[in-house]
Amino acid sequence: MGLFERITNMAKSAGLVNMSLKEAAAKAPNSMGCYKIYCNGLKYVGKAEDGIRKRFVQYYNGTTAHYSSAEKIYKNRDKITVSWLLLASGKQCRQVEAKWIDKFDPEWNCQKGWGKR
Repeated sequence: MGLFERITNMAKSAGLVNMSLKEAAAKAPNSMGCYKIYCNGLKYVGKAEDGIRKRFVQYYNGTTAHYSSAEKIYKNRDKITVSWLLLASGKQCRQVEAKWIDKFDPEWNCQKGWGKR
């Protein structure tokens, strides 16, 4: 593996480079953090206090498709790319998620208690 490939792989594992949902389900870290989901633009932001990879696996396999945004993610799973930010605590995850929802107003973020949708 060349230097460029190693740097690219490091950037991907840190969430600095968008990758497909399928690839992220296999390669993302099992650390807590926040993530962004893209499908022709930013569509959803979320937090994963129990592990980012675990959440991506759930989305890809459809095991969280009991609410509307997860259903949209599952239906578009092969068109989706993701990025993430690793965080140190659940409190940071909740703060960053709320900040991103307010800042970006993603179309698929429509859970109770959030925003205007």
